[in-house]
Amino acid sequence: MELPIHKIEQKQDRAILVGLQTDERSLYDVEESLWELEHLTRTAQVEVVQIETQHRPTPHPAYFIGSGKAKEIAKFAKQRDANIIIFDDNLTPSQDRNLSKVTKRRIIDRSQLILDIFAQHAQTRQSKLQVELAQLQYNLSRLKGQWTHLSRIEGGIGLRGPGEKQLEIDRRRINDRIAHLKSKLEEIERSNETERKSRKDIFSVSLVGYTNAGKSTILNRITSSNQYTANQLFATLETTTRAKTLSTNDRIIISDTIGFIRKIPPYLIASFHATLQEVIEADLLLHIIDISHPKLYEYIDTVFHTLKDIGAENKKMIMVFNKIDRLPRNKFLFIKKQLRLDYPDSLFVSAKTCENINDIEIAVIDVLSRSKKEVIVNIPNNDQKFISYIFDNSEILNKRYNNEFVRMKIRIPLIFYKKQIKNFLRYQIRSKKFK
Repeated sequence: MELPIHKIEQKQDRAILVGLQTDERSLYDVEESLWELEHLTRTAQVEVVQIETQHRPTPHPAYFIGSGKAKEIAKFAKQRDANIIIFDDNLTPSQDRNLSKVTKRRIIDRSQLILDIFAQHAQTRQSKLQVELAQLQYNLSRLKGQWTHLSRIEGGIGLRGPGEKQLEIDRRRINDRIAHLKSKLEEIERSNETERKSRKDIFSVSLVGYTNAGKSTILNRITSSNQYTANQLFATLETTTRAKTLSTNDRIIISDTIGFIRKIPPYLIASFHATLQEVIEADLLLHIIDISHPKLYEYIDTVFHTLKDIGAENKKMIMVFNKIDRLPRNKFLFIKKQLRLDYPDSLFVSAKTCENINDIEIAVIDVLSRSKKEVIVNIPNNDQKFISYIFDNSEILNKRYNNEFVRMKIRIPLIFYKKQIKNFLRYQIRSKKFK
C-alpha cells in the first residue's frame, strides 16, 4: 500500500514555530536550531508568523511543551491566522494527537517537514523511491500510537478490537511496500554500481557540504555545466556526475550529492544510501562551506559527523570556503586568517563571481600528482595493447626505442599502477637485457 504523501499546500499556509529549551540544551542551541527550522519552513513555501520557545527541565510526556504553553500557542494561532504549528523536535504520536486537540491546528515536527521538502524536490525515479521509503519508515514507527484511541470491543486472549486489527493490517501493508521499495532501490543500486565500475579507474571527486553551501554552483563553474541551483535548502536531491579534463590532461569525475543538515532523520540517510555511495567511494572530497554563514563552525561539525555516520570520515578532503563575495573585504580577511589556523590548506572562492575558482582545479591537480608514481617500464614493441594503455593512462616523461623494446619513464596514477603492477614487474623481468 502506498500511503499518501503529506503535502503542505502553498500560499495559504501560515505557521508558528516552537522550540523547547531543556536543562541539557542551551538557549543558543535552541535559537540556532529554530533559525534553521525557519529556513526549512520557508523552503516548504510556508509563511512563518511567529516563533515561540519554552524552558522546561524535560519534554512534557503528553504535550512536549507544557499544557499551559500549548493553550497559549493555540491562542496565538487563532490571533495570527496560523493553520500549522511546527515543532523543532520529533514528537511522539500521542504528543501529536494531544497537541492537535488543544490547538485545533495541524501539528508537524521537524522530520515531517524535512520529508515534505524532500517530497517536493524529488525529481528522478530513484529519489522519489528513496523519499517514499523514508516516509513509510517514519509512519511505521508511529502506527501504534495512532491507533491507541480505538478500544477493544471484546476482552480476552485472542479477541482484538478494531484498532488492533487495523493496526495489524496497516503495519503489514507498510512492511510489504517497504520491502518492494527496497527491492526496486537495490536494482537501481546494482545499475549504479555497474556504472561506477566502468569508471573505477578514473580519479573521482565528490562535493559534500551543508545544504545550500553552493555545491551545485561550484560544480557548474568547474565543469561548465548547468546543474539546477536555487537559494533554498535541499535544492538538489539527486547525484549529478560530470567528467572534466584538467589542464594536465588528466581526466577526472566530479559528483555533486545531497546536502547535509542537523538532526537529519536516520532513516532518511539510510534511504539515500545509494545516493551517498558516490561520497563513500570517492578518491577526494571537496567540502564546500558557506563562509558568510554565522554558524559555519557548527555546520562544518555537522558535515563531519554525517560523513562519520556513512563511513567516509577518513577520506582525503579539501576545505573550500565559498561565498567570499558576501563579506566586506576587511571582515573576509579577518575570518580567513582565523580559518587558516584551523584548516591550513583550505581554499577561499566565490562561485558567484568566479573569484579564485581556478584554485580548486589547482588543488585537485596537486592531490592527483601526489597520488602518482614515477616508474621506468620496458615493453616489447609487439605489445601494442599495453603500450596504448600506458599512453592513455599516464604521463610520458621520456621514451626510447630499440628493435625489441620501448623504454619509457612514466608518471602514472597509483590506481593504475597498482592495477598493473604485475605487468610492470613482468615486463621488467623480461626486459633485463634492455638497458
